[in-house]
Amino acid sequence: LVVALVVSGVLSVWLWRTPATDKWKAFAISAIIGGAIGNVIDRLALGSVVDFIQVLVAGWPFPSFNVADSAITVGAALLIIDSLFVSGKENA
Repeated sequence: LVVALVVSGVLSVWLWRTPATDKWKAFAISAIIGGAIGNVIDRLALGSVVDFIQVLVAGWPFPSFNVADSAITVGAALLIIDSLFVSGKENA
């Protein structure tokens, strides 16, 4: 819980400092914060995070996840894509 809250706080500061024109980065950071807070709420209310989506890949079970985990994953992927292909290219 503490780690998720600290990371959410750091990400909130990063989001606050992100320019309004950088909508994809703001969305990615917001998705990560939302997923982390969603997992914190699950832990406080239920004592654990409930994973309810099971995906099978070629008949093999892929790790179970929930909507909060999906938001964190999508947000992290967008940040990676942004850092590799978008950020810093404006001035080049």
